[in-house]
Amino acid sequence: MKKNVILLVVLALLGITASVVYFKSHSGTLADKPLSDFAIEDTAAVTKIVITDHLGKTATLERIQGERLWRLNDKFPAREDAVNLMLKTFNRIRIRGNVSDSSRDNMMKLLASSGKRVAIYTGGDEPSKIWYVGVPTPDHTGTVMLLEIPEIGRSEEPYITHIEGFTGFLSTRFFTNEMEWRYTGIFEYPHLEVSTVKVINHLVPSDSWEVRYGGGNDLKLYGCDAQGQCATAIPAFDTVAVKDMLLRFKKVHVESFNTQLSSSQCDSLRASLPAYTLSVTDQSAKTVSIDLYLKNARKPMEDDYGNIIPFDLDYFYARTADGEIAMAQSFNFGPLVNGLSSLTGGK
Repeated sequence: MKKNVILLVVLALLGITASVVYFKSHSGTLADKPLSDFAIEDTAAVTKIVITDHLGKTATLERIQGERLWRLNDKFPAREDAVNLMLKTFNRIRIRGNVSDSSRDNMMKLLASSGKRVAIYTGGDEPSKIWYVGVPTPDHTGTVMLLEIPEIGRSEEPYITHIEGFTGFLSTRFFTNEMEWRYTGIFEYPHLEVSTVKVINHLVPSDSWEVRYGGGNDLKLYGCDAQGQCATAIPAFDTVAVKDMLLRFKKVHVESFNTQLSSSQCDSLRASLPAYTLSVTDQSAKTVSIDLYLKNARKPMEDDYGNIIPFDLDYFYARTADGEIAMAQSFNFGPLVNGLSSLTGGK
């Protein structure tokens, strides 16, 4: 009986030892290979990212010293949320496993024909690492990728990557469409550092107004004429309504610069009279303006009295100060262009 117990203990110890050796060597199989180390430990060192798709389209994102927003294609500020998500992906990416032998060749072909190349720079003219981002796994919880490190070479083995705690695939985080990458912020005054807010209602000029703000409870309201001259002081107004309106300017974004309009339609819109012109001057005397245009409804609707509403109730077309056409949600911009009576409270 004792011999049997001793034999079982020995077998158990041998089994544990074998398991430890196996898992230790198995986990080291990937960790010990530099061409499987996709992660960027210090994302603050990333200075530039170049994403290229299989059609040759490229999005180049560069960190600008001293500025919050990255630069897109040396032309526009880039979306902060999308850049931060990508940097987080660089840091948290891990390998979930190897691609099976049976699918390896097919995965390599897909990476070459439809994958995205993501070059990650941490200073200098050469990228530190290059990711080749392929298709998701059939269960959509992993992404097939290949790694290249210029000073070492390109891996011959694709891997299945993922982010621990995240269910989904990673390829959608790397896109090249310039319109999707563009930063959409128009007004951003998180500390309410504004001095004037002016709304010119081109449809009903008498509803135009200007608020002058000196901080705290220092508020003044003026009525404006059709030429945008705001000299008619409004002595009695709803201070709560005015403060609520100012607070909305902490963060105002258009929805997208992708309007689906042709070039000729955009030119025609620019040449037409907007419905509203909204401008904000901050405490450093910098003014930001945007024009809002009524957008024709795809399908006319009726109001409660049976009258036809020919315009889209959910969106405006918007024209920025540099002439760009965008889509602006009425939910965000509608309350900013309410008429003078909305601030006077009937006083």
